[in-house]
This record gives sequence, C-alpha cells and structure tokens, in this order.
Amino acid sequence: MKIFKVMKLKIKSLLVVGFFMLLFLGLLLTTIRPILLEDAIKLDETNIQRELDTINNQLISTMGMIKKTNLDWSVWDDTYLYIKGDYPEFPEVNLQKATFENTMLNFMIYLDDKNQLVHQVGYNHENKEFLTIGKEFYKEYLPIVQSKDNEKTHLITTEYGLTVTSFEPVYLSSGEGQSAGTLIVGMIINEQFMEELGKRINIQLTLKEVNKPFSRRTKVEVINDQKIKGSLFLKDYSENKVYEISYVNNRNYFIQKRSGVNQLSVYIFLTSIATILLILFLLNRFIVSRIGNLSIQLKHIQDNKEIRLRVTSNDRNKDELSDLEKSINAMLESLEKKHNEIVSLAYYDPLTMLPNRYYLNEEFHKLVKKNQQKVAILFLDLDGFKRINDSLGHEIGDRLLFSVSDRIAPLISKREGIFSRFGGDEFVVVVNYIHIEDLKKLIQDILIEAGEENQLKTYKTFVTASIGVSIYGQDGTSLNELLQKADIAMYEAKRKGKNQSCFYQDLEIASGYKNILELENDLKFALSMKQLEIHYQPIVCSVDHSILGVEALVRWNHPSKGMISPALFIPIAEETGLMPAIGEWVLKESIKQISSLHSKGFKNLVLSVNVSKTQMKDKSFIYKLDEILTKYNYPASNLQVEITESVIDSYLNEIQDFSNALKKRDIMIALDDFGVGTSSLLFIKELPIDVIKIDRNFIKNVPSDSFDTILLSGIFEVITALNIDVVVEGIEQEEQVNYISSQYNTRLQGFYFSRPLPFSILLEKYFTMT
Repeated sequence: MKIFKVMKLKIKSLLVVGFFMLLFLGLLLTTIRPILLEDAIKLDETNIQRELDTINNQLISTMGMIKKTNLDWSVWDDTYLYIKGDYPEFPEVNLQKATFENTMLNFMIYLDDKNQLVHQVGYNHENKEFLTIGKEFYKEYLPIVQSKDNEKTHLITTEYGLTVTSFEPVYLSSGEGQSAGTLIVGMIINEQFMEELGKRINIQLTLKEVNKPFSRRTKVEVINDQKIKGSLFLKDYSENKVYEISYVNNRNYFIQKRSGVNQLSVYIFLTSIATILLILFLLNRFIVSRIGNLSIQLKHIQDNKEIRLRVTSNDRNKDELSDLEKSINAMLESLEKKHNEIVSLAYYDPLTMLPNRYYLNEEFHKLVKKNQQKVAILFLDLDGFKRINDSLGHEIGDRLLFSVSDRIAPLISKREGIFSRFGGDEFVVVVNYIHIEDLKKLIQDILIEAGEENQLKTYKTFVTASIGVSIYGQDGTSLNELLQKADIAMYEAKRKGKNQSCFYQDLEIASGYKNILELENDLKFALSMKQLEIHYQPIVCSVDHSILGVEALVRWNHPSKGMISPALFIPIAEETGLMPAIGEWVLKESIKQISSLHSKGFKNLVLSVNVSKTQMKDKSFIYKLDEILTKYNYPASNLQVEITESVIDSYLNEIQDFSNALKKRDIMIALDDFGVGTSSLLFIKELPIDVIKIDRNFIKNVPSDSFDTILLSGIFEVITALNIDVVVEGIEQEEQVNYISSQYNTRLQGFYFSRPLPFSILLEKYFTMT
C-alpha cells in the first residue's frame, strides 16, 4: 500500500502521456494535408505543361507555315526573273498589301547571288501600312545566309523584336540552273501575334525578354493559392537573348481539393480541441493544481525576497511532488545561508565593512521614498591620504581608512542614513535632515572626526576631509546626477584650502554671469600663459581591458579658480573666436605626446581628438593637420577625429566636405554622443563614419533596466551590421562592464576604468616599459 502511494504520481503521469499520445495522433492528421493536396497540385501542373506544349506546337506550325510560304515564293519564276533584273515591275505587281495580309508576313528581303540587296519591304499588320525598313536592315541576316543554316527557319532578334525568319535559295520552278539569290521572309512575334495565338488556343499570352540563363525549355510555378503560371522560353539564333511566353491560369484542381481537405481539417481540429480539454482537466486535477500552488509559494518568496520562508506541503500526497517540496525547503535553507554570505561580499566593502557603491545604488531611492524629510548627498574625500598611502605603504593606508570610517560611521547611523565607501579614499553619505543648520552641524562633526589623530602601529597620522554637498530635488533627482554635483562641490572645497565643505548650490551662485565674464577675459591669455592641459582617458578592449586608444581632453587649470570644466569654457572659446587656436594646440600637443609612445613600441595606440564646429568650417584646418602629421611622423590611420552629433544638423554640408577630406588621408571619423541628437541614423548615412560612440545615457541603467538593455542591443545590431565600430562611453559600474563584455566585442570608456589623466600620470600608470 505504501509503495502504491509513492508511485501514484508516476501512474498519473502515464495516464497523461497516454492522452497526449491520442492528441499526437490527432495532430498527425494535419501532416497528411500536403499529401492529400499533392495530386491536385500535379494535375494543375500537368494541365499547364499541356498548354505549354500546345503553344510550342503552334509556334512550330507557324514556323512551318512561314517556310512553306517562302518555298512557294522562292521557286516562282517571277521571283527568279526579278532578282536577275528581267522583271523590274515585280514589286509593284506582287508585293502589295494584300500579299502581306494573305501570307501574314511582316517583311520580305530579296538578295542576289552575291548577297547584295535587290529589294526589301516590310508591312505592319496592326496599322495596315508598309514599314520603312532601314537600308542596313538586310545585313543582319547576311551571316546566316552565308552559313550552312541558310535553308532553315530561325528565331532572330531584330530592331522590331523577335521574328520567325525563313531563308530559301531562289530557283526556277523547273529547278534547273543556278540559284539567282536568296529570299528571306519573316513574321514579327509581337503582342498582336501573341493575341492571335492566344485566341486560337483560348488563353491569354504575354511575351517579354528576360535575363535568364537558357536552362529549361518550359517552367511551371505557383504564384499563390489561386493562380499558377506557365512559361515557354525561346532563344534566338544568336543565343544572346531569351524570350518568355507565359500565361496565368486558375488552380482549379487545387482549389477544389483544398475545399474538401479544409472540411477534414475542421473535423480533426474540433476533435483535437476536445482531447486537449480532457487532458487539461486531468492534468489540473492530478498534477497542475499542486504544481501551481507550489509555484505561487515560490513566486511569493521570490517577489518579497524572503528566502527565510518555506513552502507548505500536504502530507496526504506522498509522491514525487511531496519529495520535491521537501527538497525545495532544504534548498531554500541552504540558499539563505549562502545569500547572507554573498550579500556581505557584494554590498559591503571588505576593508571598512561599510556599504559599497552597489548597495548605495539600490538603497538610495528606498531611503528617499521612506523619508518625507529632505535628503542630502555628502561626497567626502580624505585630504593627504595619497601621501600617507604612498610613503607608509598600503597596509597603513588601509588601517587609516578603517580608523577614519569607524569614527564617522556612528554619526550617520544615529540618523539612519547610509555611509558608504565609494572607492579609494572617497566616501558617500546619504542622510535626511529637517533644517539646513542641522545638516551643517552634521558636516562639521564629520570634519572634526575625520581630523582626529590616527594611531596606526608605531605611526601617528593626521588627515582632513573635503566634503561636497548636493541636495535631492534642488540639485537633481538621480543618484548619478547628485553624486556628480557633490563631487564638483568637493573639488571646490579642496581648491579653497581643504578641511571644509562646499554646497553645490553655493558653487553655482558663485559661477554666475560675473564669473563667466571673468572667465571670458582670462581665457584669452590661458593658452599663452600655458594654463591649458591635455588629459587622456583610456579606451579599452571589452575582452581583456587592454588599452586600444586614448581620448585627448583639454583642461583649463586656472591659477585662482582651479580646474574649470570644458563644458563651461569651450562654449566661451567658440563664441569669442578662440577655438581654432585652442583646437590646433590640442591637436599638435596630443599628437606630439602620443607619437612619443609610438616610438617606445606602442605603435597601435589610437589617438582620439575632438574637433569643434569652428574647426570643421575652417578650410585651412586640414592643411594644418597635414603639417602636424608630417612634422611628428604620425600615422594618419592611428588618428581618430571625433565629431559631436549635436552640431552636425546645422553644418551638414561643411561637415561632409570636412569628413571626405579626412577619409582621403585615411583618418578615422567617430560620431560622438550618438543618440543625443535627433537624426543619428541620417548622419550615419550621409557621413563616412568609422566609429560610433554610444552616449552614456543609453547604458547608465544597463543591464538592470530591460528597456535600456534591449535598446542597446538594437543599436549594436544596426551599427555592427553597417560594419561600423562601437565605443561605449560612460562606463561607471562593474555590472555594465560584465554585461557588455559578455555580449559584445567592442571598446569601452568611462570612469570605471579611469578618469582623464595628465600625460605624465598616464605614462606612469599604463605605459611604463618593463
């Protein structure tokens, strides 16, 4: 009895399989549909083939009729005498309209025994008028007259189309004497001929010249469920042209047979539906309902991410499903243990045990929704950490990070905020507050704790902190936007002397209209005062993360304002006319520096340089570029010029000329910020683009957001199909790197790999010769 209960599910499964076999037999009936229709298909094809044979026989009959007519005229004494010159009235007497109407011929050509033209005449049956035949018309037939085929009937292509032409030597009716010459007669196979031929066999025919090899005489093909087409192919004497005589007919046999088969299919379908319903009832009764209940419980555990929950089982059903339920519970218990371990590794920094940037990404919006109070982002960077880390070693540096974070963490914990290690000596705090004074008090407490003495083994060290602050809602709503602005504010705090804080809003107020006027004036002297710098951001391979190239980015190191964003001073340079000089300097300096890397063995390194709209419109820019490449012996194929998509629409004609000039020099062209503008695909069509740089907005939510992921896949599919290389910009997260590397063999660029670096640091970090 116990064994029977254990085997009960297997017995039920056998019953279900049995019913599915019946269903399979029902479905099998649908496979005989093509077999049932096969005879009808063949009957339609045979009928078409029979008609094609009739058409062919009619053509053969017509050719025989033309040959017979030619024989009658070629052994007529009057014809003989006319060619010999003894009967000059012959054309006027015998070659009248009635002659052509009775013989259905379209032309007659009389040649003497030296193949010289005696007379040629043509007739248009449709217009009932004589044709004006060119003087050289007869020469088309001389090669055939001179060959051994001069007594046969041929299909010949003339200026009037395809013709049936007969060649016969002219003799006296008695057959005595030598041939006086040759008589050539012909009939034009045109639409009128096809219409007459179609009427005789009661079908509608069409004639056309086709560009097909002459492999089969006839062809039958199905057009659709209602129509079938038959074709008869004719090759002219020269074998250079092929003509198709075709007609379309109804598939009468097929249509009739299909009607009967459709009725049979309906009966089989209804039977199958009944069978399926029965099977579904049995499956639901014995198996599906239990599996469904199990699935609902598992889905509830999955949706709520409560792996501490367990599925419930019914002790009355002791079979394989009940054993599965027990196994699932055992697995959930094991997963709970592993999950706790993985969470600790994935979401917490192993050194400080603080949440990391991945935890911050997931929990940020939860904290925003949970708190009705204001939320602030604090971007904290330790002043002087690099000096200690480099001089005393990484072990002391790690201890210092732990010591500082351990003192600050309780301040954040009291407010139920998030204190995370963002990377290196950078920390991010997400905290709610009621009043701005309350937030400033917290910031001051953090600065005090960060500046306390650190006892590390035998060393006593001091560091301070610079804090940048952005406010949710006021400075942005996305975490990336708020972090970026807090980061900017943090650098302003460092520039002002470190060990202090700076609000992004205050930074924006300080960089108002007056500040822009000051920058505009200072920028005029920035190049001559050597305040401009070139920083390089690596572009890496998605497979092994090796550096394939670098992008040159201009930076302005203002003597009093510090580093100024290119987004601020580049538009000023464009408006004040300083951009050509700055662009030429960037091009010259970057080629000079990267050429030095080529000479050290890194010959495949590609340099990417941005060009402005002003430079693209400047006709002399190309010649200056030639001079720079020649001066530093830099290979043009290792230079990539980046064109920003947003400026193309207004200057498309100038950019086309500019791009064509670059391509003549084997310089690569990249379309930067792809997708930001409104005509991306049009620009790919209009410009000789080698590389597409996908804007960071397309990948910032990849792969977590399914829409963005699918969109990225579509972009890759289109661009790679056009044989255009891809660079994915704005890579900042490991999940993005892992996903893109697993899906595409491409190039990557972003803060995840490196921020833009001065050439000396780039050289030290990536291109030190070993």
